[in-house]
Amino acid sequence: MPVPRAGGGDGAGMNNLGGPQDWYDSLPIVTKHWLTAAIATTVAANFGVFGIDRLIWDFDSLKNNFEIWRFLTPFFYVGPFEFRTAIRFLTLYQFSLRYETEGPYNTGGGGGTSDYVYMLLFGMVSSVLLAFVSQTYLFSSTMIFYVLYLWAKRNPIGKASIFGISMKAAYFPFALLLFEVFVGNPWYDIVKGYAIAHLFYFLVDVVPFAYGKDYLQTPNFLIDFFGSGIYVPPVSNRTGDAVGNNTWSAPGRTRAPNDPAANRGSSHNWGGGRTLGTN
Repeated sequence: MPVPRAGGGDGAGMNNLGGPQDWYDSLPIVTKHWLTAAIATTVAANFGVFGIDRLIWDFDSLKNNFEIWRFLTPFFYVGPFEFRTAIRFLTLYQFSLRYETEGPYNTGGGGGTSDYVYMLLFGMVSSVLLAFVSQTYLFSSTMIFYVLYLWAKRNPIGKASIFGISMKAAYFPFALLLFEVFVGNPWYDIVKGYAIAHLFYFLVDVVPFAYGKDYLQTPNFLIDFFGSGIYVPPVSNRTGDAVGNNTWSAPGRTRAPNDPAANRGSSHNWGGGRTLGTN
């Protein structure tokens, strides 16, 4: 399997920081929690802490036995201890990091963290719905390639590479798929991820401009929680810029949105994002 890489920029690996802890602390919130949950679930399953059959999507078990963890665990188990699984983790890390830091599609949260979370929720719900017709029980690879495809759509002139062969991001998802088919690797999850991603892209980047409709809008509660723009964890603040009666700054205020709310010919109540330059 090829080692896909997102090129350009100065990266965010351990070589640029003081060590593993500094690298981990530097990860943006969504990538950090997704990567952590995926590693923990995959390692625990491979060491026999719990069986893989307890992690897969099983609607009957969820309905009859109230095994509600099955809403999440199919997205976090990546695979057995093998080279392909390691590449999946690398792909998750690289493209989630790039998509989150370079600016998700703006669906109301200023192109920031709340929009990324909403995009992931769309992918998760779509994956579960497809499982009823495709008999799929694990969704981690589907979600990884879902994010990869949307990163490429969002940054079409960015750089990516396979085995050192550099190309524009716009061509990268298809080059990766062709390679997987050529070498005989499983490709079904890749196609599903691309299909769901293209649907999301069509609804947020084509429909609003072609038809004047905004069907996907980040819910207010996500914007209220993560703020407008890239989320920054609240820090102790005893200089007067506190929230309510506490001494913690509100999230999302330190770094401004990297993609101000798009003007699509109509206005919406996007929720709790704050106007830059106001308190």
